[in-house]
Amino acid sequence: MHRWPVEVRIPKANHGARHLFRAWPDIIARLKNNESRALLLDFDGTLVRLRRRPEEARLSERGKRILKRLVTSKRLFVAVVSGRKRKTLETMVGVEGIRYIGLHGAERGAEPVILSKTAGRDLVRAQQGIRSGVQALPGIWIEEKKLSFAVHYRGAHRASLTEADRVIRQIVAPMRNTLRVLNGNKVWEVMPQEIPGKGAAVRQLLEDLPASTIAMYFGDDQTDEEAFANLPGQITVKVGGNRNTRARYYLRSPSEVVRCLLRLERELT
Repeated sequence: MHRWPVEVRIPKANHGARHLFRAWPDIIARLKNNESRALLLDFDGTLVRLRRRPEEARLSERGKRILKRLVTSKRLFVAVVSGRKRKTLETMVGVEGIRYIGLHGAERGAEPVILSKTAGRDLVRAQQGIRSGVQALPGIWIEEKKLSFAVHYRGAHRASLTEADRVIRQIVAPMRNTLRVLNGNKVWEVMPQEIPGKGAAVRQLLEDLPASTIAMYFGDDQTDEEAFANLPGQITVKVGGNRNTRARYYLRSPSEVVRCLLRLERELT
């Protein structure tokens, strides 16, 4: 009911994803035999546990130490690809040497994506209309991101969810040529079509690396499915379970992701 379709063509879901640790010997052998590797990580729900408010998330000191050691590897490129703002990621992760990609690919370099006047206008109109329509709904709140905005519903009751869904659909529908809605984990992300999304963002990252690069991508929700779909033949990992995903492998939780990073650090650096 409240799940919006991601507006990209994505291959059929893989219902037979394997637990990553069960395939570890083959995976680590593949990585060791390659001269160029890329480690691509989502943040919320992947590196850190999901919280009711985004500002409550914390990357553990253990996780930071492991990432600091991983970025010292000369044959390993490390990036965090998230719906959060780039500056926020830099502060919350706090590890130099990592490439930070914010707002689903809108903030991927020194300068963010510059929106067209039409997209900018529609984004403002949509945010104003949705804010007015959901402000009285318990458990629903809006996060401003400048180039996009998020409508959070973690903890909201079904009645609030149903009404928020109706409001968003009604307001965004006339703007479908300029705006799209992505399904996150207990959040709707409203953004211009001009923002590439995580799938395009990871493709662009890999274009700057050797063609033989082996990529590992970890993500936990529907916004990461675009990335999984754009990395055929690579090591794609769904965090949180193995149902309805395009990823080849899965891990159960961010704590298992940290365990995996520790294994990588021990065997690759």
